[in-house]
Amino acid sequence: MPQLFHFPTFNEMHPHEKRLNKRMRDYFRYKIRTRLYRRHILKLVDFLTAHPLWATLFVQTPYRMNTLLSKYCDKRFNTEQRLNAIIDNFVSAEQNFSAAHAEKLVNDGRILLAELTEELNLYLNINQIDPFEGFFSLNIADHEQKSVYDASFTFLAPNKLLIASIQGPNDAQAQESVRAATKRLHGVRPMFMLINGFKMLAQTLDCELLGIAHKNQTKYRWNDSTKLLFDYNSFWQENGAVLNSSGYWTLPKKIEMKPLQEIQSKKRSMYRKRYEMFESAAVRINRLFNQG
Repeated sequence: MPQLFHFPTFNEMHPHEKRLNKRMRDYFRYKIRTRLYRRHILKLVDFLTAHPLWATLFVQTPYRMNTLLSKYCDKRFNTEQRLNAIIDNFVSAEQNFSAAHAEKLVNDGRILLAELTEELNLYLNINQIDPFEGFFSLNIADHEQKSVYDASFTFLAPNKLLIASIQGPNDAQAQESVRAATKRLHGVRPMFMLINGFKMLAQTLDCELLGIAHKNQTKYRWNDSTKLLFDYNSFWQENGAVLNSSGYWTLPKKIEMKPLQEIQSKKRSMYRKRYEMFESAAVRINRLFNQG
């Protein structure tokens, strides 16, 4: 019989908050929501009891359970939709990644998807930034595990992959870090290389690739522009996406590559290395998830 998973107490979910006013607000929200959403809580607890691998994530970080009580990936989701999205995400992950890869991902926190260059790698991760934006992420990082760019995602039924956030560096060296990464990636800006990584993953897993609309992103506030400086709608359009009837941006999975003869001769060497990087990464990702 599997060990019963328990829904975290308030102190387990918010152990580090020292500000009295915020702690009181969080406490009252917790008490109200756990009563209102008791049926949904019991369903998720039952699912995690039956799937102890994924329960590990919530034992490690109980705050992740707040995705059910508050918001998860798409601001439009009500509690029932959040519950279904969370469960569908984990069921799809185990099917798409395989049980062995899912276990490695949970135990190690990341899986190397591809060596992009001698200095930079593409990883599949357990998202450590904000669970409201998804439990999984892709990121580009150097050999010291310093991340250059991150993008979180969730699986949605049926057979969809939704990119829920994109986040670059925000320290004093941010611009220089992105500039250096772009040079190492043969002229591809890291945020666009991440999207190429998602395209490769979606092709391999045979998933529809979606991007979150700007106003549906979990950090969007109509009256607080400081919360969300990145314009998701414009970025998806730059990547050839089309807004669909469900309010998501549908991204093409094919990576566009100009014929080398159409590129200026002085840039052909850079583009040749770029295309070789794309091909090598795609082969590596496909082999990883289709090795039997």
